[in-house]
Amino acid sequence: MNASASAVRGVARDPVLAFMLITLGVGFVTAAIPQIVDSEILPSGLPLHGVFMSLGAGLAAFLVTAALSGRAGVVDLTGRSLRWRVPVRWYVIALFSVSVGATLISLVIYGPRALVTPSGGWPPAVAEVVAVFLLQLVLFQLAEEIGFTGFLQHHWQNRYHPLKLTLYVALLWAVWHMPDHFAVEGWGAEQLISAPVVFAIEVVSLFFARALFVWLYNRTGSSVLLVAIFHASFDAAINKLSDDVVPGSNTARFLIFSAVIILFATTVIIATKGQLGLRPGGC
Repeated sequence: MNASASAVRGVARDPVLAFMLITLGVGFVTAAIPQIVDSEILPSGLPLHGVFMSLGAGLAAFLVTAALSGRAGVVDLTGRSLRWRVPVRWYVIALFSVSVGATLISLVIYGPRALVTPSGGWPPAVAEVVAVFLLQLVLFQLAEEIGFTGFLQHHWQNRYHPLKLTLYVALLWAVWHMPDHFAVEGWGAEQLISAPVVFAIEVVSLFFARALFVWLYNRTGSSVLLVAIFHASFDAAINKLSDDVVPGSNTARFLIFSAVIILFATTVIIATKGQLGLRPGGC
C-alpha cells in the first residue's frame, strides 16, 4: 500500500514525466525484440511494433490519469476519446482534406497522369485505402492520440499559448518516435549518430501536424476521435493512396503529402492568428 501511494504521489508531482517514461519504456522494449520488429500485420504490411508503441501511449494516458484524477478522470478521458457527436463538416475535413489536397497538387505537377486508373481499377484501390485507414485508426492512431492529444495536449491545454503547446507536444511526440527509428534502422553506431538528425526532422514535420491536431481538438469540443481519424486518414493516404495519385518516386510522394500538411497548418495558423481554434478566455 505504501509503495502504491508513493507511486501515485510521484505521478502527481510530474505526470508528464511519468507518461513519457511509461510510453517510452513500452516503445524501447518492443523495438528491441526481433520477433516483434520483424513481424507485420498481414496483408497490410503495417509494423507490429508500432501497435505496441501506440498501445503504450494509450495505456500510459489512462494510468497517469487514474493516478491524478481517479475514476472521474478516467471517465472524462474515455468520453473525450470516443466523442463522435461533432458537426459533419469536421468528419469531411478529417477524412478527405489531405487526400484531396495531395491529388490536386499532383494534378498540377503531373497533369492527367495523376488520375490514371490503377492496374486493378479504382474500386479495389479505394477499398485498400479504406481497409488500411480502419486498421490504422483501430490499432494505431486512436491509442496514440489518447496519449498525445487526450492526455498530454489536454494536460497542457490551458497552460501555454497554442503555438507553444504545439511545439512542446511535438517535441515529446518526436522523442516517442525514436524507438521506431531504431526498430526500422537497427541499433548500430550509425543509427545512434543519425538519431539527432532524425529527431530534428521529426520535430519540424510533427509541429505542423500537431498544429492541425490542436486546431481540430479545439474546434470539435475536445474530440480525440476526430483527431485520430484525421491522423489515420493521412497515414492511410500516404501509405496507400499516394501510389495511385502520385506517378513519381517515393520521395515525391512523401514531399507532396507533407506539403499538404504544411500548407494546411500554415493557413490555419495565419487564419486563427495563432490561436488554433482556442475559445476566448483560454491561454
